[in-house]
Amino acid sequence: MLFKISFSISLAIFVVGILYRVFGFFQIAIGPEAKSFSFLKRVTTFLSSLFFVFVNPRHLFRFGKSIVLDVVLQKKLLSQDFLKWCMHIFIYFGFMGLVFIHALEDYISEPLFTDYYSTLNPFMLLRNVLGAMVILGLIIAIQRRKKIIGIRLISKRPDYLAIVVLSVIMISGFLLEASKIISSPVFDDMVDEWGIMLDDDEILTLKVYWQEAYGVVFPNQILEVTPTALEEGETANDNNCGDCHSKPAWALVSYPISFAMRPMAGLFNAWRLDIFLWHIHFLSCFIGLAYLPFSKLLHIITSPISILVNGIAGQTIKHPENRATRRALDLQACTHCGTCTLHCSVAPVYNIFPNAYIFPSEKLLAIRERTSGTSSNPETQQKFALGSFLCTNCNRCSELCPVGINLQSLWIETKKELAQEKFGDPDVQLRNIKEKKWSQPSKENIKLVSSKQKKTLGILESSLKANSFSLCYACMTCTNSCPIVGMTKNDDSIGMAPHQIMHSLSLGLIDRAMDSRMIWDCLTCYKCQENCPQGVQITDIFYEIKNMIFKKEYNL
Repeated sequence: MLFKISFSISLAIFVVGILYRVFGFFQIAIGPEAKSFSFLKRVTTFLSSLFFVFVNPRHLFRFGKSIVLDVVLQKKLLSQDFLKWCMHIFIYFGFMGLVFIHALEDYISEPLFTDYYSTLNPFMLLRNVLGAMVILGLIIAIQRRKKIIGIRLISKRPDYLAIVVLSVIMISGFLLEASKIISSPVFDDMVDEWGIMLDDDEILTLKVYWQEAYGVVFPNQILEVTPTALEEGETANDNNCGDCHSKPAWALVSYPISFAMRPMAGLFNAWRLDIFLWHIHFLSCFIGLAYLPFSKLLHIITSPISILVNGIAGQTIKHPENRATRRALDLQACTHCGTCTLHCSVAPVYNIFPNAYIFPSEKLLAIRERTSGTSSNPETQQKFALGSFLCTNCNRCSELCPVGINLQSLWIETKKELAQEKFGDPDVQLRNIKEKKWSQPSKENIKLVSSKQKKTLGILESSLKANSFSLCYACMTCTNSCPIVGMTKNDDSIGMAPHQIMHSLSLGLIDRAMDSRMIWDCLTCYKCQENCPQGVQITDIFYEIKNMIFKKEYNL
């Protein structure tokens, strides 16, 4: 009764959750353009595109090729990281094999194999091998999240919760099979159901044989093991049990565990440990089933779809409606493996600017929260905006993503949304802050560096490139080669020319330099730096001053 009720509830939650996710793929709008497409428009565009895939031989060939090379063999992942590839193959194929061969045995294994029994070989051996694959894959996953610093930084509760759910399912399954191997009540139940024609003497010899050959423990009965009893027990087993039960030694994992249980077999059999573990096993399976649509485990379904889309269309999708749908799918296809973060061009900035939203994997999670309507405080939103705009759009993350997520599209569209909100590009915001100050007449007297300012100036002085400002002797070569100065008719509109900024730094007037419009008007063309006869790193100094303003305004 509990089995049927819990299965019905978990299956209903699973179906509702999957439908909710599928509808979300056509409703979630990331980027200003996506908000203009209706649900019906996105669905019809997707279905029409899907139809043309299957009627176009070239696309159909790509579809088949992508299934074999990208989904099944994980060619891209294999080329990146062999250990990670092993982890994926072990977990994915081990778990899916158990689902189809064992969990769905009534619908798949029994119709395919007329002589199928879960206690027969090769099915018992195969079940243990598949379970061992999952356990080994989980061990690799745990070790990677503990050993690799970049992955450890981004690992969160959902990652470990997914590992825990799979671990409980696998471990309880092995313990359940091991407890059945030593269980005398399980043996008695088998005899009651199938041994109707056996007399007491045959049952006794059968017990002797199952004790010696199958590992069953009969704690309340002392059996006399003799060659005759073993021979008669083997005959009774061949006539009544052999067609359904292979020797448990083939259970490569469960059988050794059963040996470890033998000292406590009397207690386990009295408490019916096998029944307790059976409830733990199927409840954990059903909890995992209900939890799947709402967890990172959903990538079991969405990641292959994303890989196929990428295999057919790459990062170029013709219809904007389908691009909007793909962005919504990509949010759920992420496995949070950390590949994008480990190879992000901007990730090293985290060492001096500890904002987790610099990492692509964390930005994607934040975008998922934004689309789900999960509210966050202004400080978190500001950190997300800062992390987003630090991205250089180098597309490295998209090119390396094992599941083919077009992360570049997500970043660009999210930046467009942020630009429409109060959390815009930090450079633009800082320039606007300075713009207000420039519009006000300055009454401040020029002061040389004070003792407090020396510490601030020391940031420039400690930089290998930025400390070159002291070499400037105001020859004006930088100013004469600057295209901004050349285009400017009114000298006051740029505040100070490049050589004047260098001279201000030499005098310790760091605040004057930080307030100059030239810092923000600079095109970073490096002409000033390339033409400087003294080798002053002018453009790099401008970058350092911007960093100082950034830290000052955002209290970093």
